[in-house]
Parts: sequence; C-alpha cells; structure tokens
Amino acid sequence: MKNDQLQILKDRLTSLLKGKVVYMGIGNILRGDDGIGPELVTRLSEKGLHTVDAGTVPENHIRSVARLDPDTVIIVDAVHLDREPGAVELLDRNDIKGSTGFTTHSLSPTLVMERLEEETGTKVFLLAIQPESIRFGAPLSPAVANLLEVLPDLLPPE
Repeated sequence: MKNDQLQILKDRLTSLLKGKVVYMGIGNILRGDDGIGPELVTRLSEKGLHTVDAGTVPENHIRSVARLDPDTVIIVDAVHLDREPGAVELLDRNDIKGSTGFTTHSLSPTLVMERLEEETGTKVFLLAIQPESIRFGAPLSPAVANLLEVLPDLLPPE
C-alpha cells in the first residue's frame, strides 16, 4: 500500500474512531492471509488496545465485545475487494450490503456488524484487507505481512 493511501486511511480512522475502540479480529491463522485479523489484534493487544480474537466464529464473540463497553468497534478481516493484495478499505455496513462473494468466511460480515451494533449500540466498521492467498498452510503474503508491520501505528490511540 502506498504512503498516500496509508495517510488517507489514517486520516479517516482518526476522524471516525472516537472514545473506546474495540478491535475484533476475524480469520484463520492457518490459511495464509485469512489470518490477518487475529494477527493484527494480537499486535494491537500488545500495544494495550482493546481487542477480541474471534477466530473463525465471530458470532460467538459478540458478547465479549459488548462487555468491553466500546464507543466504536472495528472488525479486521480478509475480504475480497477486487484490488491488489494488501489493499485496505474502511467500510461501514452500508458499503457492503448486498455484496456477494465478499468475505472469506461463511457468515456475512453484514450480519456480524448488525449484531454488534445491536449489542453495543455503537458504530461498527470493517477494516477490510485484500488477501493474496487463503490457502491452507500458506504464510502471510509479503503485501499483507507488510501491512501487519504498518497498521498498528496507523490506528489512533484511545
């Protein structure tokens, strides 16, 4: 991802993320770039941010997120954006309604976002990252691994 794109993302995150932010990582660390969600929330947790690693079953962790009493929730997941690997977009529910073939998981991110909004009463965003490979046993691709180094410093502190 280019520096100007990263700056645009940082500016958007800074303007939208208010109060206590909880990051929910979704994905399977054994399937290449699909592991970006759990990998990123592990790094954010090490920085002292509020995180929930939902693995491949985000619906089972909605109450865990709600118990943290967030003002904003960011879901981090590998998503088919039809862009180059490592591309990142910050989306809200309206951005993805009606999309098909969008996620790497069987449960629609829209449903997870709706449930989180109902449980928390807050705004929920999807930090969508374009994977290169979600093949079982594959490592993170270079483009996504590079994001893992850059994203923790882009996310505004509480």
